Amino acid sequence: MTLALGGVGLIAYVFSLTVSVVTMTLQDTISGARIRRLMQSMNNHFILCGFGRVGSAVFKELQKRNQKSIIIEKDREIVEKELWDDPNVLAIPESAADEETLRAAGIKRARGVIITTGDDVDNLFITLTCRELNPDIWIVTRASKRENIKRLYRAGANRVISPEISGGEDIYFAAMEPTMVKITVKHDVDDIGREARIILKHGCTLEDIEYHLPEFKEPLVRKIGVSDGGELERFLKILERDPARKSSLKRIYESVSGIHSHWISGPDRESIDAVIDELKSEGILLGVNLNDEEIKEVARKHGRLVEIIIKPEMSIVENHGVDDIRREAEIIINHGCTIEDIEYYLPGFSEPLRRNVGVSSMEEIDSFMKTLKSEPRKLESLDRLYTLSGGGIHSHRISGPDSKSLELVERELREEGFLIGVNLELSEIKSIIQESGRVVEMLLKHDLGNMDDKEIIIRRGGRILDSKHYLPGVKQVVTRNLNIRNMDDLKRCMEELENPDARRSLKALYSISRNIHSHTVAAADIKIIMKIEDDLRKRGILLGVNLREDEIWEIVESEMMEKFCIE
Repeated sequence: MTLALGGVGLIAYVFSLTVSVVTMTLQDTISGARIRRLMQSMNNHFILCGFGRVGSAVFKELQKRNQKSIIIEKDREIVEKELWDDPNVLAIPESAADEETLRAAGIKRARGVIITTGDDVDNLFITLTCRELNPDIWIVTRASKRENIKRLYRAGANRVISPEISGGEDIYFAAMEPTMVKITVKHDVDDIGREARIILKHGCTLEDIEYHLPEFKEPLVRKIGVSDGGELERFLKILERDPARKSSLKRIYESVSGIHSHWISGPDRESIDAVIDELKSEGILLGVNLNDEEIKEVARKHGRLVEIIIKPEMSIVENHGVDDIRREAEIIINHGCTIEDIEYYLPGFSEPLRRNVGVSSMEEIDSFMKTLKSEPRKLESLDRLYTLSGGGIHSHRISGPDSKSLELVERELREEGFLIGVNLELSEIKSIIQESGRVVEMLLKHDLGNMDDKEIIIRRGGRILDSKHYLPGVKQVVTRNLNIRNMDDLKRCMEELENPDARRSLKALYSISRNIHSHTVAAADIKIIMKIEDDLRKRGILLGVNLREDEIWEIVESEMMEKFCIE
């Protein structure tokens, strides 16, 4: 992690060395006054203490990212020979442990202090002085010896870096930590420029890119360090001129479904927040500062399961009826994809009912639809299965020629109103079905021949899929398929009761179950279900909705005991 910096380096000391060091020329005096004005006007900058091997490496990282800085180096010869010759460098040839020097460098206005001298004692005193002058400033210091790391932390350093295991870039990143974030985004190769321009226009730097390949536990990381629009445009032109390079990059993006991460640094928190807000409004951003597990979860939700050898595929969860099967298949197949299977989620079953399909042509779909049309009983069975499965909620595993095709399928299914989600877990699907409230199990009690419950359900726009009777003692459940969809179906059901054999069987079933039974009821939306519940409750025949099996048995058995005592 690391801190953030801002702006451009400034005009440096310009001292004339044609006269003695003691005697200043008029040009020296003018330059000194000018430098003082520049330092007094500088804010949100870094103070770099020490310009040796490590300090110069850190300074290069600051320059590369256009970060403002003032260098304090006590060796005047280094300042004169290496720094003052550059008009874009501000440097002070004094000790960084001196309070007045730190005040002159703007310690109160600076965003951070980076201490890189090779002497741990000096670093300790500089840290103490900086912390005393500005209690809130971010301090990153170097430790030459491991045993001094704890001492430097106790002195007030926010981060202590050992050059034995870290270079100038690591120290820079430690300094940038307060204004550095990790963003996880999703886009294809053609949108690289769009994303990068948003980041750069707010004065931020693209530090790296991380590809989260499904075959690897750790992401593949490539350092970038782009903070200049010119660098970006050159890279984009190279891609356009080199088809092979662009094709390779596309394959990488393809393998991660366009999902990748960047560390970005900025001049301040406001700039970082502006980048995040704009990426979010562009529909690119998936998350901020996500850990590896969270990124995997995001990839599962928003990406496609892509491997090097296996075809790209994804799991889609949809909601539609039998009448929409052809339209759904048309969207999938028109993009060159295959419907591998279908899963139904039936009440009372812990696992979905899965059927392999393997359909990749509209001829197969049209043949299937023709069969349904010519065989009403098969159509009715499938319709009932769709209704039982959350009122039309089901899943397909879809494979395609590439990730882009799957993305187009996902987008079109969503626009059509079919798609609920991508790559959802079973628990999430069951939660969606339960929250939708469109398929419920109602526990009822009434005599044989009393059709009030069925009439209420049908007139309110519901559908009765089955009837379950609970036999106490043996704890067996007898299920009858009903599939009553309208008043005509209800009329046929009433006519069946006129059959003596059917009536005798049902009378025995009602008697054994003490007139308690349940119906699986489906409706177009939860409001209809709620109205049905209210009407049944007012009639005094509703005992409960979506009760657990143990709760149902408790009700049935307590009813049996009461009856036994009365009789």
